[in-house]
Amino acid sequence: MTLEPVRQARILFLAPNPPSPRAGGGALRMYHLVRFLGERFDLDLIAPTGEGGIKAEVHLQKFCSSIEFVPPDPGGVLRRICRIGPYEKDPALARVIRRRVDTRTYAAVQVEKPAMLSYLPKDLRMPIILDTWAYGLAGPLRALRHEAGILTRARNLLQLVRFSLFDAFCWPDTSCILVVSEEDRIRCQHARPGRQVLVIPNGIDCAAIKPKALGCESPPVVLFTGDMGFAPNVDAALFLACRIFPEIRRVHPNAELHLVGRNPDSRLQRLTGSHSGITVTGAVEEMAPYLHAGTVYVAPHFTGAGTRTKLLEAMAAGLAIVTTSIGIEGIEASPDREVVIANDLPSLVATVLRLLGNPH
Repeated sequence: MTLEPVRQARILFLAPNPPSPRAGGGALRMYHLVRFLGERFDLDLIAPTGEGGIKAEVHLQKFCSSIEFVPPDPGGVLRRICRIGPYEKDPALARVIRRRVDTRTYAAVQVEKPAMLSYLPKDLRMPIILDTWAYGLAGPLRALRHEAGILTRARNLLQLVRFSLFDAFCWPDTSCILVVSEEDRIRCQHARPGRQVLVIPNGIDCAAIKPKALGCESPPVVLFTGDMGFAPNVDAALFLACRIFPEIRRVHPNAELHLVGRNPDSRLQRLTGSHSGITVTGAVEEMAPYLHAGTVYVAPHFTGAGTRTKLLEAMAAGLAIVTTSIGIEGIEASPDREVVIANDLPSLVATVLRLLGNPH
C-alpha cells in the first residue's frame, strides 16, 4: 500500500511510549517516523504517559495535529495474573483510542510494535501499518536459552508460548509491515507470504552527534547506553558490570563504567558507588556528552533482537565499539574495522583490554 502525501489525509499514530529525539532506541525511531509523516499528513499521536513525555511534546508539536499522552490505569493484581497474552493492556489507553477512532476519520493507523495491536478495536475498518522494530521470536528464544535458573527459564518459556500464540493468531490483517533490516524482511515474508514488507532501517541525526575530539581519556571510561529497564539491556549491563568490568579493573584500577539511560532496573541501581567505579545515570538530557566522555563502548548482548540505535550513536561519536554477533545484528559493519565482535567472556575482556591499551 502506498500513502500519497496529501495534506488533508489524517493518520493515527499509536506509540508504546513518547517518541523523542533525546531518548535513543525505539523512541528515536518513532520520532523520525513522526517527523516524516507529520510533514506529509495531518498526524494524531496517542501514547502512554512516559518519562520525558513533557519535553518530548515540545519537539513533537510542530509535526502533530494533536498529541495525547494517557496516564496509566494501574488496575489490580488480578488483571496482571489473569493476563493470557504476552502484553499488558491498559484500559485507560484502550478507551482513548476507541474514542478517537469513533469520532474522527482516518486514512490509516500506524501501530508501533506488536504490543500496541491489542489496542485496536476489533471492528476497525482502515488500513493498518505495523512497525515491528524486531520481527519474530528471536528475542524470546534467546532469553530462554541464555537465562539460568528453573524459575527464570519457566517464566521465559511461558512468555515464549504467549508470544507464539499472539504471533500466530492475534495479528490483524495489516496493509503493510515495517521492519528494520533485510534479515527481518526475509523472516517476515517467509512467515507471512503475500504481506507487503518494507525495510525502514534505524538511523540517527549525525548533525546532533559529532565525532569526539581525539585524545587519551584519564581515567578510561567503559560506556554502555540504552533503556535500562528493557530486559535485554538489563542483561547486557549486568553482564558488563559483574563479569567484564571487574577484569578490566584488575588491569586498569582507575577505570570507570558508565551505564547511561532511563528507567534503570533496581539491580543496576545497586551497583553504583564510588568504590565500584560504576555510575548509573538514569535519564539524561543529552547523550552526546556521555558518548564523548567514553573511551570504549561495550554492548555484550546475548538476548534481544532487532537493530540497536545506540550502536549507531556510538559510531557517530567515533567510539571504539565492542559487541557480540547478536548486538550488531541488522547493521552492516565490517568486523575489526568498524566494530570488534566477541562472543564469550574471555574474548570480550581481552578485546576491551586490547583497545584500552592502544588508544590510537
